Amino acid sequence: MPIDEPISTATALFTARRVLDVHWTRALDRPWRAGGCLECRSRDNCPQLDWAIELVADVAAVMFQKR
Repeated sequence: MPIDEPISTATALFTARRVLDVHWTRALDRPWRAGGCLECRSRDNCPQLDWAIELVADVAAVMFQKR
């Protein structure tokens, strides 16, 4: 796949899961918060964690829509 092709939702969701896993396993004292990855270790926020949570919430919203 060429680099300029958009990624699929499944690929993005897989990546988001990895981001969430990193924050869960490396921040045991404060799980699901900033401090779990190397980018946000010294900050109070993490753009990667925010992106992952937003993507998972969007996918869940689509999955649970009533028809």
